[in-house]
Amino acid sequence: MRVLALLVTVVVSVATTGCLDQFNPFPTLKKFNEERVQSIQPTPKLSETGELDTGGKVVSVAESYTQFCATCHGATGHGDGPAGVALTPKPRNFVDPTWRASVDDARITKVIKEGGASVGLSPMMAPWGGVLNDDQIKAMVAYILAFPQ
Repeated sequence: MRVLALLVTVVVSVATTGCLDQFNPFPTLKKFNEERVQSIQPTPKLSETGELDTGGKVVSVAESYTQFCATCHGATGHGDGPAGVALTPKPRNFVDPTWRASVDDARITKVIKEGGASVGLSPMMAPWGGVLNDDQIKAMVAYILAFPQ
């Protein structure tokens, strides 16, 4: 009887250890908590010069443009970015004088924040309002309009 009890104890012990290692919820819980802490960090603000403080690293509006916009609109705003080649219609050329005369800051802000479809333009222009805050978008509008004609 004692041998059977010992054998059952050993089998249950081995089986339980293997199951706990395989189905341990704690690594997932740890990752969840790390993501939760990151998600509640305060949103960084832009300085008056258009620089973004992201916990010690300053990201300029030019770096933000390069990260989010240049892929389609090109580094110099001519609508000639590498991803723009495959798009129809082509991305906006920010240096086009006809376009510049036809828009104001509010329209450009709306397109950046809500996407092209929000003003009847291409739905391929994604909304960036979930990524950029209002201060960042305002700085981006100024940056776009500062491209030389």
